[in-house]
Amino acid sequence: MVGMATFTLLSLGITAAVLQSRRLSQLNVLRTSAYTVAQGYMEQIFSINPADLETASETWVNGRAPIPTEAVNSLTANAALVEKSDPLFVSPYAAPYPTTWNGTSVSIIARNGTGLTNDIWNCKQIMIDLTTNSTGGNASPIVMNEWFDIQVSRSWTTLTVGNTTIHQIPQSPAQPGYFLVKLDFQFSCPGWPTVGNLTGSLRMSRSEVSGP
Repeated sequence: MVGMATFTLLSLGITAAVLQSRRLSQLNVLRTSAYTVAQGYMEQIFSINPADLETASETWVNGRAPIPTEAVNSLTANAALVEKSDPLFVSPYAAPYPTTWNGTSVSIIARNGTGLTNDIWNCKQIMIDLTTNSTGGNASPIVMNEWFDIQVSRSWTTLTVGNTTIHQIPQSPAQPGYFLVKLDFQFSCPGWPTVGNLTGSLRMSRSEVSGP
């Protein structure tokens, strides 16, 4: 009886350790995937035409253009559709929200919270793995849901870096100036419910410098 009880406790301990190890593994995959996607957006924002970033960050108006970012569609067999438009709309953006942009379906919902006014989530789905059932068959994608709230601030004052003061050039069509980009994101995987909802945030500054 004592031996059976000891074996039962040992089995429960091993099971708990395996489940915890699996949860930590899933958590690492989710975090790595979510931050990789967010960093990819930031790198695109850093390299796009500053005029596009300026247009996307203007005071809200109906039909304001989003940031023209792109994504890779890994679920298509059509090589021409592997790279696709994947725009990001900038907060604040008041309802009603668009459902398409230049032929591309978009999903936007309100981001609610203290101090948030007309903030929005850009809803994205990212494939993070493939799985098959016990009998084999076709592989099914494991999809992560990720929501992005992007905010762009513009400054026309001086910028101090250490002991150096950089005088910013005032806004004009030829001098888009200085941009501060904040990207908040939230992510979860319906197929991995034990992990729950997770959050992250990235910051980036960009300054357009030109001269004679």
